[in-house]
Amino acid sequence: MAMRGAATTIAVGRAFTRYHLDAVGGRSHGSLARAGPRATMPDQFLAVAASLIAGIGLGFLGRALLRSRVRLSWSEAVVGGLVGAAGGTLFAGFAGTPHPVLAAGVALAVTVLALLAMERWQARRRLPRSTTRQLMAAGESGSVEFKSSARYNRHSGRRDERVEHAIVRALAGFLNAEGGILLIGVSDDGGVTGIEDDYPLLKAPGRDPFELWLRDLLIKSMGPLATATLHVEFTVVDGHDVCRVSAPPATRPVFVRSAKGQPAALYVRVGNSTRELGIDEALTYCVDRWGRRALKRLTA
Repeated sequence: MAMRGAATTIAVGRAFTRYHLDAVGGRSHGSLARAGPRATMPDQFLAVAASLIAGIGLGFLGRALLRSRVRLSWSEAVVGGLVGAAGGTLFAGFAGTPHPVLAAGVALAVTVLALLAMERWQARRRLPRSTTRQLMAAGESGSVEFKSSARYNRHSGRRDERVEHAIVRALAGFLNAEGGILLIGVSDDGGVTGIEDDYPLLKAPGRDPFELWLRDLLIKSMGPLATATLHVEFTVVDGHDVCRVSAPPATRPVFVRSAKGQPAALYVRVGNSTRELGIDEALTYCVDRWGRRALKRLTA
C-alpha cells in the first residue's frame, strides 16, 4: 500500500513537474505549444502545488512506515517528504524515464532517510549544550541529574548495588522522557566529588575500565539497543574525574531488568526526579508516547 501510494504521489508530481518544465523550455505539448516559451501563472501554480502534494504524501507515508522510531511533527514530516520528492525528481531526471514505481521507491527511501536524520538531529538538539561546569552551577533539572558515584556508597564505604541501580534508573528515566544528561561524580548540591572512589572497585582503575564497566551494567539492565545511543565522556573538574552520560529520547520503551528476578520496570523522568510507573500508568504512557505498537513490547 505504501509503495502504491508513493507511486501515485510521485506520478502526479512528475506529471505536473514535467508539464511545468516543458512549458518553461518552450516544448510542444498540446496547449503548451500555444502558450509560448514561458509558463503561465496557472502552470507555475500547478507545478508548485504538485510538489507540495508529493511532499505531503511522502511525508505522511514515511512517518507511517517509521511509526514510533520518529517523533517529528507532521510539518517536519512534510519537509522530509519534500526532500524525498526532490530526490525522486533528480533520479528521474538523471535516469531519463524510469518506471514510476522505481522513481517512487527512490523518493520514499530518500524521505525515510531524511526523517531519520531529522529525528537524530532533533534528539541531539533537545539535550543541554552547556559545559559540565555550567550544568553543575545550574543544578539538577528535568534534563540534568547528579550522582556522587556509580558503585561506591559514601556512607558505608563499600560497593552498593543500590548505587549502581540508581545510575541505571536515572538513565532509563531520561531515555523514556525527553532525554537528559547524567553527571557522575557530582553531589546533589552541585559540588564535585569525582569518581575516583569507584576506580578501586573495577578490574583496573581508570576512565576506560570505568566506561567498559558502565556500558556492561547498562546493557545487562536495559539491553544493547537501548544503550547504543548513550554518549559517555569524561571531564576534569577541580582535579577530579567527572563522567558525563548523554541520553537522547528513546524511540521505543526502555525497561529495566532487575538482577534479583523482579519484573522489568519502566522509569520516566518527571520534573527533577525519576519515577517508576505502575502497570496501568506504563500502558497509558507507552501508548500516548510511542503508539499502540508499544503494547506489544509490554505484553511480550
